[in-house]
Amino acid sequence: MKKWSMWIAVIAIALSISPGLAFADGKFSLRLQGGWTYLSAGDINSGTQAWFDWRKDHWDASNFGYKPIHNGFEIGGEIVFELTPRLGIGIGGGYLKISRVSSSYLYDPEVIGLFETLGVEPTLSTVPIQAGVLLTVPLNAKFDFHADIGASYYFKARYSDEWWSIIWMIDVATAYVHITTSAEKKNTPIGFQGGVGLEYELQHNFFLYLDARGRYARFRGWKGTSVLESNDVTPSSEQGILYYESVPMLPDAPRLIMVQNDPPDGPDGESRQAVVDFSGVSLQVGIRIRI
Repeated sequence: MKKWSMWIAVIAIALSISPGLAFADGKFSLRLQGGWTYLSAGDINSGTQAWFDWRKDHWDASNFGYKPIHNGFEIGGEIVFELTPRLGIGIGGGYLKISRVSSSYLYDPEVIGLFETLGVEPTLSTVPIQAGVLLTVPLNAKFDFHADIGASYYFKARYSDEWWSIIWMIDVATAYVHITTSAEKKNTPIGFQGGVGLEYELQHNFFLYLDARGRYARFRGWKGTSVLESNDVTPSSEQGILYYESVPMLPDAPRLIMVQNDPPDGPDGESRQAVVDFSGVSLQVGIRIRI
């Protein structure tokens, strides 16, 4: 984070003192936006789906099921320094989050009163700090087309998940498993983004715009903790790296996304760190105020 802050400071100083980059009439703009975002999520979906499939293998029937996590929201702001009427440099940040609860009801039609409730709640969140170049092309007196490209630092990039399984006889819980996982990516999580949009001038120096944006941000090396609680074992925790592999403390388990102390054995004898993927697209509605 210190390196990124220094880089932003260098850009700001260079823009303010360099005679070759004098601002057009000394103006700049403030952009504020928010809207829908869609993220790939990576191994989060496949690992959590494996947990559902593994539990369903123990029963003859089920209702509902796992729903992949993709959709969420994003808000943010940006200061755009206008180098020319058509070219600017933007520096800003925001907050994005996706989360979803999935549940299943598992049972055996031939056994009355015995069933299992299963649930998961994965969450991804981050504070993207971004810098990029913005190009504006006037279409007519009111409408502008703009495009931008740049890089983002995914500050406070975090993944968390909660899995639970409860076996019931009538209305009495007879067994349970509860697993919580939290992990964070701290070592230079840098990605790239770009977008296009249309802007409409509502009044002098006040604009409304719609952006379609894409990003690439695919990370390994997440560090965190997984905690396992069950009715028949002593609670245990693992601290280390987030892996997408079979978990030693869950016999016969499939490949799951969990934190482990030591690299587990993979399908080919080699372990694989989990990929948490912030790559995706978003639609943003915002306002721009030119000062």
